[in-house]
Amino acid sequence: MAKRHQLSEALLELLWNEFCATVRYQKQKNRITVKMTFDEYLSLWSATRIKTMTQKLDQGQKAIDYYMGNQLYRPVCSWVSKDARVLGGEMTVLNAKIRSADDSKKLFQFHAGDRHTTESKKRIGDSKRGKKQTPEQIAKRTTARVATMARNRAEREAQGGRP
Repeated sequence: MAKRHQLSEALLELLWNEFCATVRYQKQKNRITVKMTFDEYLSLWSATRIKTMTQKLDQGQKAIDYYMGNQLYRPVCSWVSKDARVLGGEMTVLNAKIRSADDSKKLFQFHAGDRHTTESKKRIGDSKRGKKQTPEQIAKRTTARVATMARNRAEREAQGGRP
């Protein structure tokens, strides 16, 4: 947990810019209001991340620019869990977490068991509707369906059910 009096001026300026970027991003992209002070935001930063950023600042501007611009590993203010984000809601110190950009991205990717919303299903269907499939696509779909039917038949027979 970072405290303001423990940080250098250069690091405070960098973190202030990140805080402002977080507020802007959440408002523009997710219609979310960030309801935390700068000091609360600082409390989200681990000592390890602060130490890394201090080292990068000591190495020079190029080092910190590279670290903060890296699309995979740069630290971003994200959510503690997927369920914590409610579009149009609020981000507080209780539901926010500093994590790598890649981890934040993975948090909101589809996982096994996730369901598309009705709106998403309609958009996906509309994008596919009316497009002719190539013979390769048809053959691939047919092969998959035949394999599924054979697997289901084998499972029913193994359970002593109808062949």
